[in-house]
Amino acid sequence: MKHRTARSLLVLLLLLVGLIRPAPSDALGERLVLAFYYAWYDMTTWQKPLPDQPLYPYASADPAAIERHVLWAQQAGIDALVQSWYGPQVTNNQTETNFALLLDIAAKHGLAAAVDLEVTSPFIHSEGDLIAALQHLLTVHARHPAYLRVGGRPVVFFWRQDQYPVATWAAIRAQVDPDRTSIWIAEGTDLDYLEVFDGNHLYSVAWDPEPEGTLVRWGNRVRTWNSEHGVARYWVATVMPGYDDRVTGRPDAFVRDRAGGAYYRRCWEGAIQSGADWVIITSFNEWMEGTQIEPSIGYGEFYLNLTKELGDLYRASELPPPQAPQPTAP
Repeated sequence: MKHRTARSLLVLLLLLVGLIRPAPSDALGERLVLAFYYAWYDMTTWQKPLPDQPLYPYASADPAAIERHVLWAQQAGIDALVQSWYGPQVTNNQTETNFALLLDIAAKHGLAAAVDLEVTSPFIHSEGDLIAALQHLLTVHARHPAYLRVGGRPVVFFWRQDQYPVATWAAIRAQVDPDRTSIWIAEGTDLDYLEVFDGNHLYSVAWDPEPEGTLVRWGNRVRTWNSEHGVARYWVATVMPGYDDRVTGRPDAFVRDRAGGAYYRRCWEGAIQSGADWVIITSFNEWMEGTQIEPSIGYGEFYLNLTKELGDLYRASELPPPQAPQPTAP
């Protein structure tokens, strides 16, 4: 405990004197703390041998459960819940109906919400399906007063956009958002998608026992890409409390031990050091992969409180803008 405390104090001191992280671009606006949110649970979910259980078992369609989640998110200092979304189909797709509920309930309490569009959705099979989904999102949900906006532009995250090549996405964007009036955040390791998208994030860093280095490297890669292309793209750093997907039966399932909150702290330290424009938490409530910060039987509200502490540190770590790059000799 003493070593962790000393380490945290050292990181804070270094942040204050501006030694370990570059400042995010002023052009990209305020810092945000976001969290991935899942709305596909029913009461049978909690009969599975999950790594942990929620304090209150719930169905995702229950307005009382959604309101409880909104209030917990606010307690944790989260600016917006980013809900996994399968598209606008209503039949057999509670991600659509539950997102509409989330927006209405979030609006009552002053929280924002956004979509993580799952390109591998069972209801999205083609470029045409993607276009229809995005048109619905931007003309219906994104006009809701609770939808997350930055600089007046609605924010959309994407999962597995790499199912389609960059050229296809360029054609999609030219049709649904030709003036770039929304902000699109890609996922993964192929920065070529930044030709079309406005930022990048990694959904998971749990494979790395030392996530600080991974986050710093990827922050630098996005900034280098920006410099080489003369643009400003968002670097959205991922923070995770841990990971345990053994219940899924995946052949490559593994555990990243939470270590009493130490792994989560290391992720946040890496996010800060990386100069993240925004931070996104994986996750608020992905119970099947054991990444949740939602209050649980095993941890109570520990991770809500830790999120508030670390999010406040992230927001307080403002630094002067970096110096202009020096010219390179011919």
